[in-house]
Amino acid sequence: MLALLVSTLTIACGTSPAPSHTAASTRTDVIPVQNGAERFLPLKDATVFTYIAWLPESPTPEQLILQVSRPTPQRADLRSGSSVKRLEYVADDGVRLLTGGYLLKEPLVLGAEWAGPAGVVRVSRVDFDLRVAAGHFVGCLETTESQARAGAERSIVTTYCPDVGIVTFSVDDGERQERFELKTFGPRVDVNSL
Repeated sequence: MLALLVSTLTIACGTSPAPSHTAASTRTDVIPVQNGAERFLPLKDATVFTYIAWLPESPTPEQLILQVSRPTPQRADLRSGSSVKRLEYVADDGVRLLTGGYLLKEPLVLGAEWAGPAGVVRVSRVDFDLRVAAGHFVGCLETTESQARAGAERSIVTTYCPDVGIVTFSVDDGERQERFELKTFGPRVDVNSL
């Protein structure tokens, strides 16, 4: 599902690191939830997410940095380098890319399916714990997006955790595998104000 996002945003791998994370259990600055999907993808304005990126062409892990801007409660922009992906929060429905396809769509129950940006998205796992470099998260949700391409199937697995957003995602097309894991997240820091 995030393959379109990943493929255009991985150009920022190796850019400067983001600020340290804030533990999900102590966050109090989350935007009020419009729908259940927003709880799993809150995208608060001026938040920076740094992911450890394992890419086949790189012998050592790299970084993917995503910066969030939230111009309105119904819209969020994810920026990495010069690439921007625009998302829309649809009340009582879900979160979708403005270019088409839902990242998350109600109801968020095991087995639910919907049209994603590149194929069919299915809720493949619910209510589980996950530990990554950014911390320990509970009540997570996993989606799997499948897309048939020229005789091969592409699979994108994304883990969303409440009040945080995307914690892990991986892309596997049978020949190439990429994996991303949340390292840090928190408010953007203006070094000029220090």
